[in-house]
Amino acid sequence: MDSEFADIPCGSNCDAECEIRSKMIALQRTLVPPPDDKVAELVHTFFNSYHNLCRSSPGVKDQYTPDIALPALFDFVVSAKYAERMVSDGGWIYCAGSDLDEGPALYFPYLKTCPRCSVQRGIKPSAKANKPASDPIGEIASDATILIISEPIGWIAPDVKFGRSTDRQGDVDLVIYDQEMVALVEIKSSPLSVYPLEIKLARPMTEVRDGASVPKRDHSPATADIDKAELSFYAPHIDLRIPLGRTSACPERSRRDGNWPYSALIRFVSEPQNTSLLISAWKELYDVYAAAHRGRGGRRRDMDNRKWLTCGCGSDVDDSKNAPGMDRSDDVKKGTYQVLKFGTYYKEKCPRRILRAVLVSNFLPLHGFDRYLSEMQDVIWTKEKYSVALNGDAMSRSSSVVAFQADGVFNLYDALLCLTRSIYRDEHLREISSLDRFVEAFCP
Repeated sequence: MDSEFADIPCGSNCDAECEIRSKMIALQRTLVPPPDDKVAELVHTFFNSYHNLCRSSPGVKDQYTPDIALPALFDFVVSAKYAERMVSDGGWIYCAGSDLDEGPALYFPYLKTCPRCSVQRGIKPSAKANKPASDPIGEIASDATILIISEPIGWIAPDVKFGRSTDRQGDVDLVIYDQEMVALVEIKSSPLSVYPLEIKLARPMTEVRDGASVPKRDHSPATADIDKAELSFYAPHIDLRIPLGRTSACPERSRRDGNWPYSALIRFVSEPQNTSLLISAWKELYDVYAAAHRGRGGRRRDMDNRKWLTCGCGSDVDDSKNAPGMDRSDDVKKGTYQVLKFGTYYKEKCPRRILRAVLVSNFLPLHGFDRYLSEMQDVIWTKEKYSVALNGDAMSRSSSVVAFQADGVFNLYDALLCLTRSIYRDEHLREISSLDRFVEAFCP
């Protein structure tokens, strides 16, 4: 057991007669701190720049609110993790730059189209998507979420601790606790947009066809020597390129040692003006996503080509089931079951009633909120065994009033804790994690 978590109020510190003591000890033994690595350094550096940005002038704090800045950071971190894990010599698409002044380039996309042409030319040439498999996506998104939510909570309530469970088959993804409560957390996160990679080419590519060297077909598959090429993150909707260098250029040895692409990205976000660019770029795509939601059911809107940069955008570019965060219906359904399980298998059996059930995501449902959460967010539950007699009379199923013991009534969600917006049913969780309190502490 990690000695850092010896002070958790449950588990080894449970009363001997506690029904779930052994179960909580088993969970306690799986807990490890959030990673302290290059990804964590990237997150810390972003927050430092964001802090300086918010303090630079009175209006900036209102312009770059955390409900935009934090999910923007989430997508940035996920993009870095995708690049580290997935980039290879294969999987690129060649774009000749037809009708553009930028010239030829190679793209390593995570959605099934050329990122440049889909936005700048309004066409969607087919491309291979380079997303990781579903299990690595979940792992990547979970790690990024933990690192990011721990920062604002650290500003508000420095005594709060985070323990990530290493049990991939366990019930709990994360434990957040102080001496007043222990929150059992299920994480359901996924990005709104992932930065594709770009390699600018000095000249158009050629290929051998019918025994002759001819111009390479536009938007055909291509390979690249990534150890020698200069790679960049590319945001076509604002024409932003973030240099990443060569995968072999890090003095400490390359992406295989955990430095690429983080060293370059840390340098980039160390400048507050660059942090501002990232937040603005993400906000633009969020507005596109939100506008698509508002336009449903009404008159058909003109197509906004920036849509093809967002996950779950449909039309053969990305399956709508890949929507961001809890806008993915499978995630909100599975997450809801999990917090109910936290309640029935853990909270209800805790004699001190200090356990909480929390669903965490980078993205509170926007398209799916009315359909899946609006009537669920304030649900409470109980069991018949907690019913009590009224005025000394036995309970009757035909009675118009049914009473239950106060400590036998539970919130379904004690909190829906998201980077875009949170919903609280537990006041202590609000006190230690709300973005309003974070702003007060971060930029007084």
